[in-house]
Amino acid sequence: TSTIKANGLLRVPNNKKATVTSLYGGVIQTIKVQIGDFVRQGQVLATISNPEYIQLQEQYLTVNSRISFAEQEFRRQKELFDNDAGAKKNLQSADAELKNLRTQRASLQRQLQLMGISPGKVTNGNLRSGLVITSPISGTISNINAQIGSYVDVSSPVLDIIDNQSIHLDLQVFEKDLPKMRVGQVVHFKLTNNPETEYDAKIYSIGSSFENESKTISVHANVTGNKKGTLQGL
Repeated sequence: TSTIKANGLLRVPNNKKATVTSLYGGVIQTIKVQIGDFVRQGQVLATISNPEYIQLQEQYLTVNSRISFAEQEFRRQKELFDNDAGAKKNLQSADAELKNLRTQRASLQRQLQLMGISPGKVTNGNLRSGLVITSPISGTISNINAQIGSYVDVSSPVLDIIDNQSIHLDLQVFEKDLPKMRVGQVVHFKLTNNPETEYDAKIYSIGSSFENESKTISVHANVTGNKKGTLQGL
């Protein structure tokens, strides 16, 4: 029996961290969470407004109206053509116009859906100038980058979320100690800011190359049991 001492850091996998942005630019109206709050995937985190959102809905309603007329015109031209009373080019023109409008509608529908607006509920009396920003993952709010009244665009981070339940331990082990390490082995560790509490982790992967100039190998372990107080970077 022997003891191996090693230093390391706590990390969260990249697929368990998220920087929340808005798909469309606008002014932050409300922020519904605080740092440290736990949120679930799909939960509303903030609301954002921009008059341009109304324009997109107006375009959708306009295209919908034009489609109704284009469908009637296509049926009329087809009936004329079938009865040898209309030119083929008129039918082809009506067909092309209808297909073009349907393509525009499909594009606008998708844009509205990305904005969180149901196309079927868009009416002249129900135009929305505000959108919601939802959480892409479940986790804890680790940072809030925006404030009420600030303008954000598609590249502006609004919030950061991290799922500490997926935290793992990255250890740096010297080559001479590697023969004593194995996958499935239990590791006991303490945090520099909380040396009184001991945590457990189980090794799931052992590296096969040296880390930079340190002459150490990375050993990765999943934190098990109590995770209270464990934060990325400790």
